[in-house]
Amino acid sequence: MSYRLCTAVLSTLLLSGCVVHHGDFTVLSNKLVRLSDFNVSKAERQKGVEGTDQLHIIILFPTKGNTTLEEAVDDALAKGGGDVMTDATVRRWFWYIPYIYGQEGWSVTGDVIKTRRN
Repeated sequence: MSYRLCTAVLSTLLLSGCVVHHGDFTVLSNKLVRLSDFNVSKAERQKGVEGTDQLHIIILFPTKGNTTLEEAVDDALAKGGGDVMTDATVRRWFWYIPYIYGQEGWSVTGDVIKTRRN
């Protein structure tokens, strides 16, 4: 009985991950925008666009430098063809199986609006 319990606890610890909800934002952008001359509520929007910035960890080595929220927002804005996100949710995650593989990254999900004409 104790062998099974130890195996279950050890497996849970080795295969665990973490997701942190960093918040919900009414308006989110990393570009200079002027919303005073623009009616956000009447704008056409791409709903439910998700942008990510992630890296893979192979054995002990990450495949790139750091992941950033800015890159995740840039990815979402590029996918949605806009420059402002509304009703955005920001999450950061991490999971790792020691000495095998893991992932780390940022995720931003929301509606994307284009405020600029060009």
